[in-house]
Amino acid sequence: MLLPDAVRQFLQTRDCRNCRIDAAFSGGADSVALLHALWQLREEFGLDVRAIHIQHNLRGAESLRDEQFCRDFCEVLGIPLTVVSCDVQGYAAAHRLSVETAARECRYAAFSAHCSGAIATAHTASDNLETVLMRLTRGTGLKGLCGIPPVRDQFLRPLLHVTRAQVEDYVRQQGLSHVEDSTNAQDVYRRNYLRCHVVPALRQCNPSVEDACTAMTEDLQLDADFLAQQADTAYVQCLQVDGSLRSLNALHPAIRRRCIAKLLAAHSLASRQNILTVCRLLETGGTAELAYGGIRAHVSRDTLWLEQPVQEVRRIPLTIGKNRLFEGMYAEAEVICRNDAEKFARIHTMFANSVLDYDIINGNAALHSRIPALYLRKAGHTHRISIKKWLNANVPPAQRSTVHYLSDESGLLWVQGLGAAEHAAVTERTQRMLWLHIITE
Repeated sequence: MLLPDAVRQFLQTRDCRNCRIDAAFSGGADSVALLHALWQLREEFGLDVRAIHIQHNLRGAESLRDEQFCRDFCEVLGIPLTVVSCDVQGYAAAHRLSVETAARECRYAAFSAHCSGAIATAHTASDNLETVLMRLTRGTGLKGLCGIPPVRDQFLRPLLHVTRAQVEDYVRQQGLSHVEDSTNAQDVYRRNYLRCHVVPALRQCNPSVEDACTAMTEDLQLDADFLAQQADTAYVQCLQVDGSLRSLNALHPAIRRRCIAKLLAAHSLASRQNILTVCRLLETGGTAELAYGGIRAHVSRDTLWLEQPVQEVRRIPLTIGKNRLFEGMYAEAEVICRNDAEKFARIHTMFANSVLDYDIINGNAALHSRIPALYLRKAGHTHRISIKKWLNANVPPAQRSTVHYLSDESGLLWVQGLGAAEHAAVTERTQRMLWLHIITE
């Protein structure tokens, strides 16, 4: 497809009319062709065309040359230009990143800060092929094989159906000048090696290899979107109120893996290694520690849940009103006097495990998370209850780390779901009752 036709079709398909488009402008042939094509189509589509140049400060005088070229090019066409200077080397050192990764992060941060509308980048079908090949060399799945998306958030890629050769033809036919990045011819970067050595070999097998790759990535993106929809539906069906997943083994393996990945992604653990670990665990049951973070995956009775590493005990002084011990929930504490007989009786009867005698509290009371080797003796019991055993028998695994405990200077008074200790239980002599109810936000 000829370059102007490709850009026009892209704008028509996505109804890009009467809007602002900032073109990422490096001064290279690809970005020159894109900016010029958008400028030519500005009246037809009612576009407010602008340009943004990111000065990476990586190539000394050559970088300054590129910046000046962009200024001159935009001045001739009357296109507003924003130039953003970045210390890529400093950013890479501070964040322990490769220069390539640091440059990319700096670019996208600059786009976010200085562009208010759509941002057009000059990725071509040739870039798409190189991206797919790069992902193949380091290992990838379906998502990686989908290549560069034509639209992602506010980013538009109007040249994805245009090859680099077609870009060069357009620039030559229009009499447009451009600058060359001297590092593009160096083999020190993986992408450059693929561009200089692998792609020419593939083109000998198929002169239209870029077009073939573009067609493949478009087809695979449709498949990926469908599988993602199916996985989202299955995830909701398997998700339990405590955050665990049930009945995953009933799903097709492709959907099952995506559900596992979704659960792990919530904890930044969705690596291939961890996904395969959990898949094996679903077959055998038991427990496995996941890579990074110390989080453990558990499978029992066709249910999968994740358990956070043991943390230091959290503790906050008890106050009447809201008590926030854990994120996403709070304990509401209310004191009810016996002279409010109707409410006193109703709360005591309906929420027996949520109340205790307020007047027996000795000194300062505190709500806290679980402490090892806790025991509680309830009224009417002849022996102490092991909190660990009680949790394992009565509380879903995903909820055990957020159970609330109340203690004073005499020891444990109350456990969420289990109730009050024998000496703290509400009796006929109780004058003031403390009602603790846990609210999830």
